[in-house]
Amino acid sequence: MIVVKNISRTFGAHKAVDNISFTVEKGENIVFLGTSGSGKTTLLKMINRLLEPDSGEILIDGRSIRSQRAEDLRRGIGYVFQNNGLFPHYTIEENIGIVPRLLGWERDRIAQRVTLLMEKLRLSPAQYRGAYPNELSGGQQQRVGIARALAAGAPILLMDEPFGALDPITRASVKRDFKELDELRSKTTVLVTHDIQEAFELADRIFLMDGGKVIQEGTAEDLFERPVNQYVIDFFEGQRYIYDHFKNSKS
Repeated sequence: MIVVKNISRTFGAHKAVDNISFTVEKGENIVFLGTSGSGKTTLLKMINRLLEPDSGEILIDGRSIRSQRAEDLRRGIGYVFQNNGLFPHYTIEENIGIVPRLLGWERDRIAQRVTLLMEKLRLSPAQYRGAYPNELSGGQQQRVGIARALAAGAPILLMDEPFGALDPITRASVKRDFKELDELRSKTTVLVTHDIQEAFELADRIFLMDGGKVIQEGTAEDLFERPVNQYVIDFFEGQRYIYDHFKNSKS
């Protein structure tokens, strides 16, 4: 469980995150949805201490994240970056296995884990495990980034616009394979996106953000059918076809 209490963060005179509180239950998938500058990525980065809050507290399983070294905290949290964040001079196998190596896994165990994840994410181990990131397409690189985040079996997965830099066809393919991963059944996932369809497809709950605040929280149906104010109405204006497609896929 992740508990966020009254978190704020400013950059100069700009309040990027303004006194936000929420709880993520174990195994829940939540999405922070909003336009650029709404505070969603800043909030995500504070959960694993890539950024420190100015005030407030974050607890994971009842323990303050500040009670341990940031490096140790991050080894227990998977993180998928928008631009994949791969190390260019490491092979694909080395990129995927980096956290297990830091945790002291045996070489054979790491190799088996890398092979398994590459196969699940449609990356041929025979073809790509010894390759370097610049030899892969953008979609393949993002698959490696997802595999790396999952490699150590961390119970929490943070994802910052994980499909946003991909072209529409590649994005749909990577997202489909991601959704089918059995690895996700035991994960608590927090995802940031500006894509409404993505939020509807992947979230148990959506937090719509603007100006560093959560404007409304709830299911896709809550936000679309029961908006709390004009901002929410305007945000989803013209998106009825996305919502109807989502509803039909659920029925």
